Amino acid sequence: MTDSLASIGTIGLFGNPAKAELPAAVKVIKDQCTRFGTRLFASTDLEAALAKDVSCVPNPELVKVADVVVALGGDGTMLRAARVLGLSGVPLLGVNLGSLGYLTDVPVQELEEAIKILLAGKCHLDRRARVYGSVWRNGQRLAGTNALNDLVVNMGSLPRALDMELTLDGDSLGRFLGDGIIVSTPTGSTAYSLSAGGPICHPSVLGLIISPICPHSLGMRPLIVSKDTKIELILHETGEGASLTTDGQKAIELADGDRVVFREADNEVALVKFPQSHFYRVLRHKLNWGGTKRLGS
Repeated sequence: MTDSLASIGTIGLFGNPAKAELPAAVKVIKDQCTRFGTRLFASTDLEAALAKDVSCVPNPELVKVADVVVALGGDGTMLRAARVLGLSGVPLLGVNLGSLGYLTDVPVQELEEAIKILLAGKCHLDRRARVYGSVWRNGQRLAGTNALNDLVVNMGSLPRALDMELTLDGDSLGRFLGDGIIVSTPTGSTAYSLSAGGPICHPSVLGLIISPICPHSLGMRPLIVSKDTKIELILHETGEGASLTTDGQKAIELADGDRVVFREADNEVALVKFPQSHFYRVLRHKLNWGGTKRLGS
């Protein structure tokens, strides 16, 4: 779902302080904020990497004061920023200081023009679904977590296959052995799920993607299910242990007998998009859709 972006009085900065390009990128944003009369705050995580003329505040305060948060880094930085924003609904814009940067909409070379367009109010919001997972042990809820890309159940540090059972709306698809399972949003369909053989979904698709990881069964294939489907994974035997990871960053340890229940989350992430932002164009450019270019073409 898309809608318009409200006027921006304050920009918040979140980023990867290890990126050498960060100080120069922040200076570009600060110059444009000065020109447009827009306030600028940065996360205290960036304080050591920035000039003293940029005010830094803790992440919870940054979320409260910002009308939009600009994430400077790669896709990992975008995913961390989405987690920091939580349920706030504050829009998120990604600036690519990394390599692939599939989620980051703005190449650093186009940053100045992008900020001008942003502050002129010529962007729109693309609201992306999240996936929610809860862990149950002995009938008690142990933990819960949201992800923008995916939730992944993985085997432990030693390569021992997991004995799992997948049920959809209470109907069992049977037990199987494998390295784990990925439950992704349409946004996450171009990430780990794609590497595991899952399909690519347009972000507007109302559903979730289930992609088994190296299943020892020819019948356990990736599935696209309705967003209202109750997905449940029962861990019958974990061998050397297992974990549930959130966007590849936050981990919850799992044990034999645990149940992990997945569904579409109640809250969305609002991504800032530009007039030239097109899903299929990004697919072609960043994932090299269609293969390599022939010589002379």
